Amino acid sequence: MEITKSLAGMFSDKKEEKRQISFEVDLVVGKFNLVEEAKRQAQLGLPSFHEKKISSKEKEVVDYLDRNRKEIHNNTEKQFAAKDRQLENIRNQYKQIKAESLNAEFERKARKVMDEQGAFLKKLGYNAAIKIKELEQFKADNQLQREANFPSQTGTVLRYSILFFLITVEGILNSSFFSEGLSSGLIGGFIYAAILASINVMGCFFLGKFAIPWMNSCKSTPKLLGLMALIFSLAYMAMMALSIGHIREQLLIGIENPTRAAWQVMQTDLFSIHDLMSWFLIMLTLGFGLAALIDGYTLDDTYPGYGDIVRRTQWAQEEFESEFEEVREELEEIKQDNLEFIDSEFKSMRDLLDEAQKSIEAKEDLIRYWQESMKSSEIVLYAAIRKFRIENEIAREDGFKPAYFDTMPTLEYLNEPTTDIGKEKTLIDQINQNLSKIEKSISQQREAVYASFEEYVSKLNHLKYH
Repeated sequence: MEITKSLAGMFSDKKEEKRQISFEVDLVVGKFNLVEEAKRQAQLGLPSFHEKKISSKEKEVVDYLDRNRKEIHNNTEKQFAAKDRQLENIRNQYKQIKAESLNAEFERKARKVMDEQGAFLKKLGYNAAIKIKELEQFKADNQLQREANFPSQTGTVLRYSILFFLITVEGILNSSFFSEGLSSGLIGGFIYAAILASINVMGCFFLGKFAIPWMNSCKSTPKLLGLMALIFSLAYMAMMALSIGHIREQLLIGIENPTRAAWQVMQTDLFSIHDLMSWFLIMLTLGFGLAALIDGYTLDDTYPGYGDIVRRTQWAQEEFESEFEEVREELEEIKQDNLEFIDSEFKSMRDLLDEAQKSIEAKEDLIRYWQESMKSSEIVLYAAIRKFRIENEIAREDGFKPAYFDTMPTLEYLNEPTTDIGKEKTLIDQINQNLSKIEKSISQQREAVYASFEEYVSKLNHLKYH
């Protein structure tokens, strides 16, 4: 019969597995062959009827049970020591959680962020404010009420792409015109045309970008200069177109230095173009020049300097806003971390309470196992020895039984391990009291963190440029 179950997991060790101990009558009887040994000794008349000491086989059973009892006893004491160490860890964790100061932690981290980035943010805000004032003064001085109108960064890249596109297309189209008078053919015509197209398109582009917008100025002198720039630009386009036309004319004649010859003809008879294709070339040049002029003129706001000062202001504002949002996000993260910690503090305290309670239960299970093991070993001893003696008496032919059969051997006495759960109960009482305090104040703690956060955000908002 099985007296008790083996609690293998209770005495488990990570480094080596503990031997499973089980007190079971049939296991002990079988292990020591008590039935066969009792019959064998009976046939030999052993133990003798006047024997006063137990037989060697019975002594083996007693020693076996004593060893197992001592092993269980030692394991139980080791487990008690391990539970005490675990309890000390629980107590240390409890002290650490209890010592946390949430509001002070938020204040410390938030102040650090403001100390490290606040000065730089203040500088950016001041710079943005200066730029805004400059823009307002510029608008007032130039009587501007509208918003600036200029392409985005992508649009600017597109406009410059259009510029190079115009040069390329004009060069390709003009190359066929010039190739007729060049021995190098189409390739030479393209190179010649590309050079002249670059001068035409680039010149018109930069005049449109930097000179003509001054005609929109509200002030008389810059406005007059702008109008003069417009007249000059139109004259420049016309002269470039006629020059290209005359150069082609000289190329067709086969003049060795066509540019010099073209210049001389232009001084005496500017419009003496005799080939219809040359006039087509002139019109084409004027068209590309005008397109480049418009491209340059619309590359920025048409009021001179307006787009530039607006962009500088926007860049200063964006730089400030980017840094502002970064600091605010850091404060938000600190706030969120503290709010999560408040919730986790309560959960951690609950977990420690559960661990302390489990420690008590584990100790109670250990002592209960020890008690059951001691009792079971005594029952097994009695049953196994009785089995041996009864079989011996039945098998004896002399009809006598040994005198000592009337007394039972005893196992070595072991003191019950001290079950001290007072420390656990004290700690549980402390944790329960603290849990009650946390539960009552958790909303106040959260409100305090929110209040501190709003205070720092308010300080942050004071650094804004508006």
